[in-house]
Amino acid sequence: MVMALASALPMTLKAQNEDDLVRFLQANRNDGNKLITAYINPFVEGFSYALNGGWFHTAKPHKLGGFDINISLTPVFIPSSQDRFNPDNLQFENIAGFANTTNPGKNPPTFIGPKERTTYYFNYDFDGDGNVNTAGNLIDPDDTFSGPEGLGLRESLKVAAVGSPMMQVGIGLIKGTDVMVRFVPKTTLGSTEVKLLGFGVRHDIKQHIPAIKMLPFDLSVMAAYTSFNGVTDLSGLATEFPPATSGTTQEAIYKFNAFLFQALVSKKIAFLTVFGGVGYNGIKTTADVRGSYTFFNNTVAEFDLTNPYSATFKNNSMRFDVGFRLNLLAFYIYGDYTIQEYSSVTAGLGFTFR
Repeated sequence: MVMALASALPMTLKAQNEDDLVRFLQANRNDGNKLITAYINPFVEGFSYALNGGWFHTAKPHKLGGFDINISLTPVFIPSSQDRFNPDNLQFENIAGFANTTNPGKNPPTFIGPKERTTYYFNYDFDGDGNVNTAGNLIDPDDTFSGPEGLGLRESLKVAAVGSPMMQVGIGLIKGTDVMVRFVPKTTLGSTEVKLLGFGVRHDIKQHIPAIKMLPFDLSVMAAYTSFNGVTDLSGLATEFPPATSGTTQEAIYKFNAFLFQALVSKKIAFLTVFGGVGYNGIKTTADVRGSYTFFNNTVAEFDLTNPYSATFKNNSMRFDVGFRLNLLAFYIYGDYTIQEYSSVTAGLGFTFR
């Protein structure tokens, strides 16, 4: 990923917020898992759709030996309704209630939400002083823990957009078929290491339909797959949440697998190519927090968790694309707009031959 663009769009979880995810686990495994999932879900959905962006800018495959190279960016826009989540819907075991301490009366932020802190109140006598919090009667501020802030994207960027810049290469084979490869080399951002690899195939189907094969437009089908993997070193938490087992590696691991099936159409008019597509996104994401952690170390409430979080997210959506490509000799710039569960735009530039 291009570092300058990565600083503008949160293509991966920022280290501070990744570390803070572990704070939810102070509520113990079950409640902590519910809180983490609710907190990261809008980001996971938005970023997963971004991985399927920018695969095409024409329906016409290259001739044999032709190729193109391009760089693109697909920000996916997450609606403001996803800036917060409601813990009252999560059916806790160990939590009596919560209070937004930055913005009283508001629900807690999700990962892409505002930079606000929320205090969660235990429903048992955590400190042994005889006071117990109950729903609607949060009386003991000592029986609490603090959840993480959001990234505050709308405060800094005015929109909540997530995405990843990437490089793509397409090569023409025989019989109107292209193969495409997209990638981001292994990159380190703070305590996070990420990499991306994707493959696609595009085939001209117009040549197989006699009734339309002579008409002046291009028609093809495409299938593509993108894999994005990230690992974040959480050893910075060892002072506050030391490993329960000495030498245990504390880390967060996430894997996005994005599939795309699409029918494409395009028409070239002088220096302009107008294109569109209709298709389907199929996405599976796994997120894990690995290692062992000691919570409330050296207190009467101390407890340990090992490999405390694991979740699978599945996102599926129809998609409709419309865009244009401006051809400047062998170079081109292009943009498109995608309607799907979370809408997105793509902008890119590249070089093409044959």
